[in-house]
Amino acid sequence: MSAIKKCWRVGALPMLVAGLAGPAVLGGCGEGGLTGDCEANIVAKVEAFQGAVDALVKVSGEVKASIGLACYNMAKDLGGAPPEGAKGGSPSDDDVKGACAEASAKIDAAIKAGASFNIVIEGGECHVKAEAQMSCEASCSVDGSCQPGELKARCEAGQLSGECSAECKGSCTVEGGSVECQGGCSGVCQGDCAGTCEAKDGQGKCKGKCEGSCTGECSGTCEVLPPSASCSGSCKGECSVEFKAPKCEAELKPPSCNIEAECQGGCNAQGTLEAECTPPKITIEATGNVDANLTATLEKNLPAIIMVAQVQGKLIVDSAAYVGKTAVGVATALNPACLLQFGADLAGKFEAAVSASVSVSVSVEASASVSGSAGG
Repeated sequence: MSAIKKCWRVGALPMLVAGLAGPAVLGGCGEGGLTGDCEANIVAKVEAFQGAVDALVKVSGEVKASIGLACYNMAKDLGGAPPEGAKGGSPSDDDVKGACAEASAKIDAAIKAGASFNIVIEGGECHVKAEAQMSCEASCSVDGSCQPGELKARCEAGQLSGECSAECKGSCTVEGGSVECQGGCSGVCQGDCAGTCEAKDGQGKCKGKCEGSCTGECSGTCEVLPPSASCSGSCKGECSVEFKAPKCEAELKPPSCNIEAECQGGCNAQGTLEAECTPPKITIEATGNVDANLTATLEKNLPAIIMVAQVQGKLIVDSAAYVGKTAVGVATALNPACLLQFGADLAGKFEAAVSASVSVSVSVEASASVSGSAGG
């Protein structure tokens, strides 16, 4: 099987403002009778940065635990000896790398031994937490003149999704069922496949993954619906009436009013790092000699791997870059009054951001390696 490996790298954030929390800095400020306040616009930048770092640390730990456990389970199920620490709630970077390397090796060995299968991926998406980003942006506007705007106006064209009670133009995703489709199908196509169908029924109709256009029923997501089609699941694109519970599957466009770049970057990071993500459903279609144990462990554990390797990972990496840029802006803007107010806490935030960024890189690269071995 061909392996498709997707990898995004995260550069370490610069360790700026060295000794920010050191006694000499804070002690000197206090002894010198420092007066004045930290300007409101700098306070907003710092608070946006702090919120972004907290979100980065949280999601970094969650992703690392998810990837570590999934790799541990796969490696163990396939007869490997992964690091025991990988199955814990707070695995080290080395534990994750070790467990995923062992899982990749065992999958590679199974394929070399003659295992042949196709992976059907259904769904898998992340929605930016718009309310977190917009709340942060409102705080960036210290004079209160900037309004974040509405989600519909700030979501990239075609990336808005939600419940559509009328006509959907775009794509339709269903959970635990199927939808009438005439176009690309991300899951199992049941009907006619204008392309290559990986499994057929006794009448020659497609009942597996369709590499081409599916006309019939599609489980997962139907990428293209005919005009004026109804959608019984989540519609992504356009709805002839207002979406119910709308969500955006892309980074929000900046608000129309002017917000300082450093504050906006911290808010962007909060919105994407706090995104609500739903892992895909994985179905293994055996086309050769495949051990049932391999099929079971891939279907159970591969969703977490593919979620990070192909969907959530890029969001986190892009957000980590925002955190890095915001860190530079914050460090540059600090004056003595702001150092006195935020210094001790900021020193810890810089260090936490660096550590979390490294862990994100480890998790994303490890997940891409395993996904590639499985042919995901």
